[in-house]
Amino acid sequence: MTVSQNSLSVSELTLKIKSLIEPEFSDVWVKGEISNFKHHTSGHMYFTLKDKAAELRCVMFRGLNQKIKFKPEDGMDVLIQGKVTVYETRGQYQLIVQAMEPAGIGTLYLAFEALKKQLQSEGLFDPAKKTPLPKYPKKVGIVTSQSGAALSDMLNIFQRRAPYVELILRPTVVQGEEASRDIVNGIIELDRINTIDIIIIGRGGGSIEDLWPFNEELLARAISQCKTPIISAVGHETDITISDMVSDVRAPTPSAAAEISAPSASELDQIISNKLNELYNFINLQLQQLWQSLDRLSDRHAFQRPNAMIERQREVETKLTHRLSVSLKHMISINRTKIKGLVNEINALNPNDVLNRGYSIAFKGDGQIVRQENDIKVGESFVLKTGKGEMEAEKKKSLSI
Repeated sequence: MTVSQNSLSVSELTLKIKSLIEPEFSDVWVKGEISNFKHHTSGHMYFTLKDKAAELRCVMFRGLNQKIKFKPEDGMDVLIQGKVTVYETRGQYQLIVQAMEPAGIGTLYLAFEALKKQLQSEGLFDPAKKTPLPKYPKKVGIVTSQSGAALSDMLNIFQRRAPYVELILRPTVVQGEEASRDIVNGIIELDRINTIDIIIIGRGGGSIEDLWPFNEELLARAISQCKTPIISAVGHETDITISDMVSDVRAPTPSAAAEISAPSASELDQIISNKLNELYNFINLQLQQLWQSLDRLSDRHAFQRPNAMIERQREVETKLTHRLSVSLKHMISINRTKIKGLVNEINALNPNDVLNRGYSIAFKGDGQIVRQENDIKVGESFVLKTGKGEMEAEKKKSLSI
């Protein structure tokens, strides 16, 4: 056998290399610096990924690069997921990029995707396993920071819309290494209180590092095992965490969680009115049917002669009608009294009523409320609003309390 018989064509050799490389590197993560970046008019992205010792040609096609949440550029350190392919025409290998993240959050992104995939395969995100929220909760537990804006927003909304709901706060850490464990303990403690109808967990917005406690496996499993329905309200509307996926209901913000957890007092008023109308219509229908039955009986030969019997039956029906009418009016009166009580409680929370009782509110020049002494500096002017008007004042000095 001659050497020529053992030789390979360029295409054959390239195909052999391709068959060896591509299956071995069909899903890899690579970290490096972007250089020679070009966003082609076709929408595809072409660039080189490099480090101190080597370079790698990369391409990210339009359908995938539209999902990137940042703008790639030369000199940027990135973490890339993709597959290695051999470009036969030039005899070069390249990386077909399928996902790209800034290197600073790459590790967290990988951890998020890995846990998401694992929990999804176990069925923790299955809608069939989620518990619906009760329509008329009486007691709601809240697991969040005691000093955060999220708690303040929820309390204001509950006081305005549903003052009849009793709130139980379990203060917790919502950021840092100990946050996830603390949140889990809060869920367990509130879940043991049988009278709590709903648990809300959450915090305000932040970076992926700030929100990371809500992406921990420990918290995800605690949510899935909780018997009480849980609303997850983490960050802003665009923030999605593992706790959002596992919880029974995901609220885009803490304020939204307060709104969806219980109907407002006005909604309850309408519901009660509708139920009373249904009861009245039902009783009226029953009375009509009874009168029709009496009319049919009175037409019978046996009842045509004994008129006294018919009159007695009519008297019984008249008394029954009167009793039912009195009972219905009494029920309506009781429910209206309850509704008026709720309205009075809501009106009592009106800030203008507070001012009219002799209190005042201080506002900065930009309209923001002065909540503490160091919100304004010495010599700075502010507006003092009372129930009867406003006056301009100036801070002379700070007084320690």
